[in-house]
Amino acid sequence: MLAVCSSLLANAQNGRFDVRLQLKKADCANQKLFVAVELKAHDESSSFLMGNANLRFSYDTRLVKSPVIVEEQNFTSQGVTGNLNYSPLSLNGSVERSTKGIVSLNVLYSGSEQGATLVTTNWMPVATLQFDVVSLTEKSGMNLEWHNDQSFPVTGLSEVVLKENGSGFDYDSYVAKAGGVFENISIASMANLCSGTSTESSGEVAIPEGFSPNGDGKNDQFVIRNLGQLKAEVTIFDRNGTVIYESKEYQNDWDGRNGGKLLPVGTYFYSIQLSDGRKFTRALTLSR
Repeated sequence: MLAVCSSLLANAQNGRFDVRLQLKKADCANQKLFVAVELKAHDESSSFLMGNANLRFSYDTRLVKSPVIVEEQNFTSQGVTGNLNYSPLSLNGSVERSTKGIVSLNVLYSGSEQGATLVTTNWMPVATLQFDVVSLTEKSGMNLEWHNDQSFPVTGLSEVVLKENGSGFDYDSYVAKAGGVFENISIASMANLCSGTSTESSGEVAIPEGFSPNGDGKNDQFVIRNLGQLKAEVTIFDRNGTVIYESKEYQNDWDGRNGGKLLPVGTYFYSIQLSDGRKFTRALTLSR
């Protein structure tokens, strides 16, 4: 324990955080929308012990309403892996008006220095929120947008910083700096999500196993679905490992060409690096 404490003391008050929203599911049968709230340390040098937090974002009450917490993770006493050094999460301070609502998801740390959860550079789920969908036939998409560290009421959190007190360790609480990354989400219209043909209702990034660039207007591009605010760096290889296409910020526009010419049908390989750190390397089939 002393080695761990010494390491944390060496990095005291360096916390910087990023936050994001993720669509988990559209439950069309019950008119519910499920959104995950996640956070991480901004980089390797800014990991920190989680203290209190107010995580705030806005939504359009003409499209969704009445948010409730349906799952709590990592920074709560609730659930299978609950930590008794934290109180249950709450939505105290949230507001809902005629056209705009603001979620205030609150983390409350009430334990000792040994019980605070370490926030690393891996995205950590905080909670899943359930919204009531106003209309399944609504054709307008929606945006869920963070209140960052500059827009009142702000998103902010504190880090637990260990200190020696002569007989062991105690802790102080300091405001952790925002890392500058506040990933909003844009969600397709409920009419689209609930059409029975949309793949976006699952909320997971979906990479196709292949596509057919034959000019018929169907499946002519290599399309990564459900990226939301994520950026994707894409590299395509042939069987010999030769790079035939690459893009630092992919726009879902590769049409199976290399140097302006359509590639032969067959098996190719891709490497996709997402801005949240995930990487995928798999085969894809190009057909006609």
